[in-house]
Amino acid sequence: MIQKYYFLLFCFFPLISCSQNKKLESETIKSEAPIINQNFTTLKFEANGKPCLASINDRYIDFKEKSIFSLSLFIMVNSLEKNIDGHPTNKEALIFNNLQTEIIQELSKILGNYCYVGTTTMSGYRDILLYIKPEDQTKAIEILERIKEKQSRIESISLESDPNWEAVSSFYEASTLKN
Repeated sequence: MIQKYYFLLFCFFPLISCSQNKKLESETIKSEAPIINQNFTTLKFEANGKPCLASINDRYIDFKEKSIFSLSLFIMVNSLEKNIDGHPTNKEALIFNNLQTEIIQELSKILGNYCYVGTTTMSGYRDILLYIKPEDQTKAIEILERIKEKQSRIESISLESDPNWEAVSSFYEASTLKN
């Protein structure tokens, strides 16, 4: 049932993602139209003896411009209504999907290009995984703090320098093997 929500979530997301084109002479990246038909790989794994899921955007397998989007931005969202594995109920999944859509739309308006890597579903929470340009950090924090004031489910906002995308490399390794 959760996979149906992931499918709906990713089919209707108005995303603006990073370009995979080679660096332009001016060192800038062209804005792209919203991407509707992105491919995601669903990965199953365990953490602390509990089943977990990751839905990872295949667009960034072998992505050449990681160093431009070198700041990881992970948003942890609590699941209030959970099943026995700690995963969100159907009602909770819809709330998360709406919150994620709001976050993506607000970031898209202000930041323009960034990389939406995907989500993880862990026992008791879900993470939204993004990579942004370091110069967009202040703007991203302002947007997310404003949303967090209205949305008590947002537990934390984590930003770290990660020019090689090491925090998500195991997902991309597993995605490559699965596909």
